[in-house]
Formats: sequence, structure tokens, C-alpha cells
Amino acid sequence: MRQYTRRFRVRHYELDSFNHVNNAVYANYMQEAAIEASTAAGYSPAWYREHGTGWVIRQLSIRYHLQAAYGDELAVTTWVSDMRRVTSNREYNIARTSDGAQVARARVNWVYIDLKTGQPIRIPKEFERDFDPSGELEELGVRMQKPRITEYAYRYRTQRRVQAYELDTAQHVNNAVYLHWIEQAYFDAIRTAGHPIEQLRKDWLVVQGGHDIEYFEPAFDNDQIEIVSWICEMGKVRGAWIHEIYNAASGKLLARDYSLGIFVDLDGKLFVPPQEVVERVIRGAVT
Repeated sequence: MRQYTRRFRVRHYELDSFNHVNNAVYANYMQEAAIEASTAAGYSPAWYREHGTGWVIRQLSIRYHLQAAYGDELAVTTWVSDMRRVTSNREYNIARTSDGAQVARARVNWVYIDLKTGQPIRIPKEFERDFDPSGELEELGVRMQKPRITEYAYRYRTQRRVQAYELDTAQHVNNAVYLHWIEQAYFDAIRTAGHPIEQLRKDWLVVQGGHDIEYFEPAFDNDQIEIVSWICEMGKVRGAWIHEIYNAASGKLLARDYSLGIFVDLDGKLFVPPQEVVERVIRGAVT
């Protein structure tokens, strides 16, 4: 197994309004670590450009264990766990270097493509030798176990337009940007239900426990986007949302995210939320 570790010092502008590292920032760290790991194995961005090939993300799964703060140094260790005909899974472990505490654990499923056609192509045989897959895919624990399914949940809808600054070098929306959209869709939904985040955070919070997001189609500059969100599962101190991201003009499903939330009090301890608040958000009642 070939591992690569990249260290990042958390910068102040990477914090969110809760004063910890924004979830999308971890995806940026992981992307940079993957690019450097590939370069160290002999396959730099320039190599891919010369060969007219590249990788696109098909699925990103991440489980958050701790919140990182300003000034923390984080070690992102990455390795390839498997390679198939046109896809490969890359693993990530994010740890705080000061005490070795695990901050997050993630997996990204990548698809190898022809850059001209955008179609998947066979992964070169030498990649398996050079990346040395571990052959192990551990359970990340993103999904809830034996939850209450909320089939009757209200579908919240929000729209936005793709901005030029959200694009990456491939001229489509960067994968980490979808996590920003999803976060805002969640805030919009609970505000619509009459419980804006600034009101809830006085007594308790919902911290992000994980994401399991699948990408189906790219989004481009100036596309009109619609996000449909609903609570899909509930537990005693956990809940999960589905967020579906569509191209509003074509109706095409671009991405679908399973978002795990964990209820905590202001001291960070697990908290059982008021059931009337939970039920109001599930049913979409507006105050």
C-alpha cells in the first residue's frame, strides 16, 4: 500500500460561522492531497494533460469525528484502496497532528476519463503497480443504523444560479461547492419551517456528522440550479437529510447527498432536541 501525507495549517478564513473548519474545506484538502499523491507516484496534472486523460469524482463519502479550529495542523493521509476497469477508490484519513486525534475519515470514488469525450476509459495497467491499492474498504459509518424513516417529510425547494467563481479548471462546478450549496439549502429549509439557525444555536446545535454524495452530471457557468431537500431519517440524537440537486432548465439530476446531522448542546454533548421542533421541520409547517 502506497500512502501519502499532506499537512495543512487551518487558516482563519476556512472557518465558518460556528468557528470551526467548514465541511467543504476538507474536500479541498482531500483534492490537493490526491493531486500531490498522484504526482508523487509519477502522474502529475501535466502528465494527464499530455495524455488527454483525467479523473472525475463519482461519489464522495466522509464521516466527521471532531471539529478542527483555527491554527490546528491537520495531516491528510491518502491511499488507493482498489482499482477496477474504469474506477478507483481513494481513501483519506484526516488527523490533528498535535495529539493524533481523528478528525475525519473519507473515501472518494474516481472515474478515469478521456478529457476530449468526457467518457470513461480503461485505467492503464501500470497504475495498479504504481499506486499499489490496499484492497480494503472499511465501513465509514456515514449512514444511520435502524432509523425512523420519514416518508411523509415535506420537500423544501430552493434555487440559485451558478457563479463563475464556483468553477474549477475543467470549467464545471467544483465538487466541494456542492457541499456549500447543500449547507445553505439546509439553512433555508429550517428557516422556512420557522426555526432559523440563529434562533436554534442559542440552546443547541446540529453539527455535521457526514456526507455521502453522488455526482451524476456536471453543472456549468450560469446554470439555474434547484435543490430539493427533506428529512429522510430520524433517531434520538441524529437525523439525516436528502438533498437532490437539479439543473432547473433540463430537469436533470446532477447530484444526490445523504447528510448526517448530530444534535448537541452548547457544550458539545449529545442532545435530544424538542420533538415539536423536529416534527415542525419534518412536516414543513411555517410559523
